[in-house]
Amino acid sequence: MYGMHDVKLVTAFINPEMYGSFFTSNPNVNRYELIGIDNRQLNRGLPVIYNETIENHIDGDCWLFFVHEDFEIKCDMNVVNGLDRGFVYGTFGVNSENGIPVAYGRHVCSNKDGTCAVEAGKEVLDTVKVQTLDSQSILVHTSLLSQYSLLRFDEKLTFDLYAEDFCINAQEWYGIDVKVFPLGFQHYSHGKVTERYHAGLRYLAEKYPSIAVAGSCSFIGGRANELEKKFTYNIPANLNSNKAMSISGAIKRFPRRFKSFFSQFK
Repeated sequence: MYGMHDVKLVTAFINPEMYGSFFTSNPNVNRYELIGIDNRQLNRGLPVIYNETIENHIDGDCWLFFVHEDFEIKCDMNVVNGLDRGFVYGTFGVNSENGIPVAYGRHVCSNKDGTCAVEAGKEVLDTVKVQTLDSQSILVHTSLLSQYSLLRFDEKLTFDLYAEDFCINAQEWYGIDVKVFPLGFQHYSHGKVTERYHAGLRYLAEKYPSIAVAGSCSFIGGRANELEKKFTYNIPANLNSNKAMSISGAIKRFPRRFKSFFSQFK
């Protein structure tokens, strides 16, 4: 069994008050080692920070839990003690099931101030295999990172899609399963999409030309437009595709599937 010092929570923050509230003052996590990186001045991309942290702790025989500053853990983390070190984990992830994205990892999502809170994702009582994780949290053991020295975050991606890339990399190149594990939390962000996100999609389409997977906000990979024949997110993977179906069109064609899909966000 692992002790509390075998988990290190890694957080780059630009809001010290939020970091203090959710981490240093949070009894659910402050008994673990907290690695807080003040990113206000340099505003470095998260993959750079995360890779540096990996190299600094690669021999530490520990779990590295990469989490956003607006991620509040609302229960103890004893579940980590029972996890297999041979997988990549997160608390919110997505599968493409019969062409429809299905999200796992029930949690509360809200604005930064806690308003407009909604529940998202299917509840998981045990680990569930997924295609991709959301970047809000990624849990990986240093023994796995040591075994696969090229399993690292892509530093060409700064703040978007680096978690999805990490998951594709783990599964496609090393055969490592990616899973969601149960944890009570609230994510104080409904997300914000900029041109940076679309640039990341184009980059990953070139990096993985034969891949098509479901992400939290869009399909990802060079063949993503094939999945959009059944479903299109608010953020289409291929903005120039004439084949992708609109959400309204997909609802008309697959009403039962969409009733099930949208029920997970109630």
